[in-house]
Amino acid sequence: MKFLLYTTTHGRSGSIQLGRPGVYLSLTGALLALVFGAGFAGYRLAATEAPSPAASGDALQWQAELAAQKQEIEALREQARDHLDALAVRLGELQASMLRVEALGQRVAQAAHLRKGEFDFDQPPARGGPAEPLDNAHLSTPDFLQALDEFQQQLDNRALQFEVMERLVMDRELKGEVSPAGRPITKGWISSYFGKRTDPFSGRREMHKGMDFAGKMGSDIVATAAGVVTWAGKRYGYGNLVEVNHGNGYSTRYGHCEKILVKVGDKVESGQKLALMGSTGRSTGPHVHYEVLKNGRQINPSRYVRASR
Repeated sequence: MKFLLYTTTHGRSGSIQLGRPGVYLSLTGALLALVFGAGFAGYRLAATEAPSPAASGDALQWQAELAAQKQEIEALREQARDHLDALAVRLGELQASMLRVEALGQRVAQAAHLRKGEFDFDQPPARGGPAEPLDNAHLSTPDFLQALDEFQQQLDNRALQFEVMERLVMDRELKGEVSPAGRPITKGWISSYFGKRTDPFSGRREMHKGMDFAGKMGSDIVATAAGVVTWAGKRYGYGNLVEVNHGNGYSTRYGHCEKILVKVGDKVESGQKLALMGSTGRSTGPHVHYEVLKNGRQINPSRYVRASR
């Protein structure tokens, strides 16, 4: 095979005969050199663009740290949500305890007859004073929860104290209601006291175990304390008699009634009308024979008559 080559060198043309072995070897060498050169150039280009092992390790470390920070932030968010939930629960418990304490306080204030302006649960308590800044005044969440627990305990203690106070006040009120106080009449005067006196029928010195209150025939006879009627009828020496049991060992008797207005078993209140004044039984005129008994024994009614509600 023959190839014609035209060149400008020396203005002449030439030819190459490819049929010779030397020519084949030259062409093969040139092709191999071209292939190896292209491969080496591609390798250098790839080596230039690919990151180094050190740079790749730094990137992996940064990615790991970023993932750890994200997990830490999420854990903090979850902890904050838990704290908020705990605070919401504690707030609800404190509100319920406060309502209970306020209700107890209002009942105690009413039972103790305190004036509204003196102790008003509808208004916050008056407080004040100069401000004194403290170091480390900010509380952490655990400290705040502990403070809430301590406040809850204080509220529970106050509620218990109010309950005890309420019972004491109610007991005092009940004792005052069942203890005789005041006169057994609405109009009239004392005609005879408790103690030894000259008997109006026999003229002898005898023990008078009550007080006599004289008045107009048919005037009101009233209970001196709350209780239950245990006698309502005739009784020797008393004429028409009403007896009221007040509890705690106290009872009272109202004798010589013209007309009885209650019956056995009736519950009566202090000041309630029991009968009308008369002169039945062993009597010299319209009056009420009034007795106070403690544990079944007549005692002097004078201090109970002087007492008032």
